[in-house]
Amino acid sequence: MDRTKQLPAPSAPTLPFATRWRAPALGGVAEVLTRLADVCLHPLIVLPLFFAVASDTAVGLGRTVALILAAGFLASAAITPFSGERWLRLRLAVLVVLTVLPALILLGLGRASEWLASNRLNLTGGALFLLIVVALCAGAASTLRLAVVGIVRAEGSWRTRWGRWTVLGIFGTVAGGLVARGGLLLLNEPFPAGYTRLFTYAGLATLAASICLAVLLALDWRQRPATPPTRPDLLAVPELLANNLAYGRFVFFRLLYACGALADPFFIIYATRELGANGRAVAAYLVTLVVARAVATLGWRAFSITGGNPLVLQLSAFVRLLAPITALTLPPLLGSATLRDRLPGGEATNLIAFGVVFAAWGVASAGLDLAAPAIQSALTTPRERPAAQFVTGIALALGTLALPLGGLILDRLGFSVLFIAALIIGLGTLLAGGLIDEPGVFVLRPSPNERPVLRRRSVRREG
Repeated sequence: MDRTKQLPAPSAPTLPFATRWRAPALGGVAEVLTRLADVCLHPLIVLPLFFAVASDTAVGLGRTVALILAAGFLASAAITPFSGERWLRLRLAVLVVLTVLPALILLGLGRASEWLASNRLNLTGGALFLLIVVALCAGAASTLRLAVVGIVRAEGSWRTRWGRWTVLGIFGTVAGGLVARGGLLLLNEPFPAGYTRLFTYAGLATLAASICLAVLLALDWRQRPATPPTRPDLLAVPELLANNLAYGRFVFFRLLYACGALADPFFIIYATRELGANGRAVAAYLVTLVVARAVATLGWRAFSITGGNPLVLQLSAFVRLLAPITALTLPPLLGSATLRDRLPGGEATNLIAFGVVFAAWGVASAGLDLAAPAIQSALTTPRERPAAQFVTGIALALGTLALPLGGLILDRLGFSVLFIAALIIGLGTLLAGGLIDEPGVFVLRPSPNERPVLRRRSVRREG
């Protein structure tokens, strides 16, 4: 056991009572509203269906979704130099602006039904540009939102703070699924009735979140004590890549996992075009995804305490394999005349069984989002962490190049070959996950009648 004496962590500044109860409330409401808006623009279901109306080829559809996702990852990486404690209030002010701008854009798209329906160029050009701007703002805001997290988590034990934040994220995700369901049920009506409602929901939620952040900024500006300035050192990127082999294996896993998403936007396209899914089925898929993600978040969090984050990451990669496996095997199996006649529901059985794809995706994404940040923090020193965040963002942006490649495979070879390619990359990702280690975790050898006990050392320090 590591018995090295560690210096006590500096205590968080004690905030006035007014800030102590208002900041967690406002920050929590902003988190819930942001998650709600994210679900209304979900890249696995909503965005592919929206742009599929005007996309003649799967390559074009994959390129469109890739541009939006890459914009968010690149913005998150580019804002890293401002993620330290320096210019704290300026970062909060910029965060408010980055939240108001996408809200206004989304509300404008919600009122532009005639403009969207009048010309295909308005959809593939104007709407795509506006959603890229929204993604840029959201990606930058996700990094700057750490300032709000720092205020909201200023007091209390780590487990209490993280537990509350996890519950807020779950609540926002489930609420977003239920709200978005109302818009998806309108997809059977003439385009773009359902999508304009989704844009309106997302815009209103984002605008309300910006109001909460603005009030939080006012409270922080008046009452928060000054903090010593620090500056993230991006010059540590070459040193990080050359010397930290453990982080190199981790970022390689993240890149493979991102490349394994080459079939993700086309699952819902397969359901609508090959299985005949309507708006009601699409809404059910989205609700299935968010509920599976919410339940899995609690399960993964408990499992990470006993089994460790690397195992959570590897099991998430394993669960994700169920999506292409289901898409490959279940519809042909249930499509046989012999089995179809014996099962209740007839043709609807395929649609119900295909929900396993979205449930698996929700469970896997919950595990990845929970374990990956913790492992990255454990593998890097405080000086390396901004550089690691920058490198990871660039790697995830590069991984979106797999989406147009998946579209090309679909155009040339069909859905089956696309799902097989996703399965092969997923197996490679699963093997790469076995190389990841979390140095801050070790297991105490138990007596024969006791279970192994997992313990965590202090976070990695400089030197």
